[in-house]
Amino acid sequence: MFEGLANGEMYLVKAEAEARAGNTAKAMDDLNTLMQNRMVNTTGQPFVPLTASSAPDALQKVLTERRKELIFRDRRWMDIKRLNLENANIILTRTVSGQTYTLMPNANRYAIPLPDMVIKISGMPQNPE
Repeated sequence: MFEGLANGEMYLVKAEAEARAGNTAKAMDDLNTLMQNRMVNTTGQPFVPLTASSAPDALQKVLTERRKELIFRDRRWMDIKRLNLENANIILTRTVSGQTYTLMPNANRYAIPLPDMVIKISGMPQNPE
């Protein structure tokens, strides 16, 4: 698994920033640059650029592509945390051995417990459960 920064992620970061700043055209230009160079064209069909009708539409498209581009890169957890702070209302639900577990947006369980040694040395309070 690759966990470093890559060009694709930088295009997505820039596109998201542009969309959040209301620069729909620039956001889509960045996203389309990424999309056009993502994979080798084996179909012979020309690349059809994505378009957005508004900055929120562009942002949604960027976030969708971010989720696809960064799979297996350990970015989703932090994206869920930051997007839920903006009321994205992403709820994680898993069923294990017949028991269903749900992690609600902005729950304290998003923060893992700190090691006892860290608390002892630093005097930091433990993360709430």
